[in-house]
Order: sequence, then C-alpha cells, then structure tokens
Amino acid sequence: MTPHLGPAGQEQRARPGKLRRMSGRVLCVIAHPDDEMHISGTLARQARAGLEVTIAVACNGNMGGLPEASPAERAEVRRREMQAACEVLGVRLEWLGYGDDDFMQHYQEDYQATEKVFRDLVRRVDPHVLLVPALDDYHQHHRAATDLALNASVNASNPALVSAEPPSSMVPYALHLPPMPPTSFTPAVYCDITDTFELKLEALRCHASQHQHLRDQHRTDVFGLVEAAARLHGAACGVEFAEVLGLCQRFNRVAPVQVLAEFFP
Repeated sequence: MTPHLGPAGQEQRARPGKLRRMSGRVLCVIAHPDDEMHISGTLARQARAGLEVTIAVACNGNMGGLPEASPAERAEVRRREMQAACEVLGVRLEWLGYGDDDFMQHYQEDYQATEKVFRDLVRRVDPHVLLVPALDDYHQHHRAATDLALNASVNASNPALVSAEPPSSMVPYALHLPPMPPTSFTPAVYCDITDTFELKLEALRCHASQHQHLRDQHRTDVFGLVEAAARLHGAACGVEFAEVLGLCQRFNRVAPVQVLAEFFP
C-alpha cells in the first residue's frame, strides 16, 4: 500500500486500487488548445480524486492547422476540441480567447491590461496549486503565458488591486509543465498515470485538427511522442506510465512535500 500524509502530517494508507478522496483547487494555465497533453493524465487523476481542476487556455488556436479554414473558423474548431478534451478529463475550461496572431502584441504592448485578465482568472478559480509551462520553454507563447500567470497569481491576492473579482485567498504553490522533448527539463515530481493513460490518449484524440498538422509542420507523431515520454518517465519511477513536473522557484514558492502530497493522489 502507498503511504499518504494527511492534513495534520499523520501517515494514512490508501486501499490498493482506490483513489483517496481529496479536496482543493488546481489551475493549469496553457498557451494553446492541446498543450495540456503534457500533464493531462495527472489532471484526470486529480479530478477523479475529487480535486477541482481547471484548465485555462490563453490563445484560441486561430493560426494552427486546418489550412483551408479562416482564422475565425480555426478558433471555433479548436475551442470545441478543447472543450471535448476537458470533458474527457473531467475538468473545467477557462477560455481567455487571445488570438495566436495577437497574443504577443497584447503581452508586449499592453502588459498591465493583459496581466489583469490573468489576475481575474486566478481570482475566479482561487487555486491552491498553479501549473504553468517552463520559464525557458521553446515557444514564446508558452513563456509569455507563464510569466503572466505567475505575476498574476501573486497580485491576485492583493486587495489594493481592485477589479470585478474579489481577491484570491492565497498565493498558490507553482509547478512547471515539461516542454516538448528534446528541450532540457529537470523533473522534480513524478506522477503515476497508469490508471489514466487511456484517458490521456482519448483527450488527445479530441484535438483532431492538430494531429496531421503536427506531423506535416513539425515532423511529430504526437501519439508516439506522448507514449514514449510516459513510458520513459514511468520507467524512471517504477510504474508503467508517468508524467513529470518541475519545481517553480520564482517568488520562493517551492511547496513542501507534505503540501504537494495533498494534490497528487
């Protein structure tokens, strides 16, 4: 049996084959629809254990895939795909709606207004744990989304910054999603997703507009990549399939292991 630390730090034991019921809120901020594939098995496992899990997507995908479609048509398809993936995983969707083609303009030319959108997102969700891409991720949208989310998650609890949303209750602990291989990344948390690996694949299949696009434009077999990464991380920690996260040391928000245990069934 696997030991777990309870709220008071005491050791509890979970029954084999059953998830211990948990409580708390997790917010995963990503740049594009389908970026959740790096951590979707973990999100599904958290949701099945009773945690309130939200995926927030910054960009609407209007420049990705579907070469014959207009930007507006692409964005509509990508939103439907993302909603379907969230339903498979059992999580909520927050859709921020920036265009792939104008997100960096908002980030660079009107940072305060853009950060306020992210701050109100954090206030609506009021997460205990925030999951964001790596700060040195290969994609500028991923890096910008992380910068905005981390800054917003600190400012969201400040009552002096007034908005339509009430201040959040805390500055959440933060962890980083891995980037696409072979970008360098140092895992710190390994999540056993053997029980939710098929849900991960089912959610990925919802993003049908992207599979051929990734193969044609990036020479990437996304299903092969996802399975290879999950098997590699699983082998590293002695399970069949696993996902990894990195510690966020910005703002000195490294979470104690006792706290992290409450959010990783």
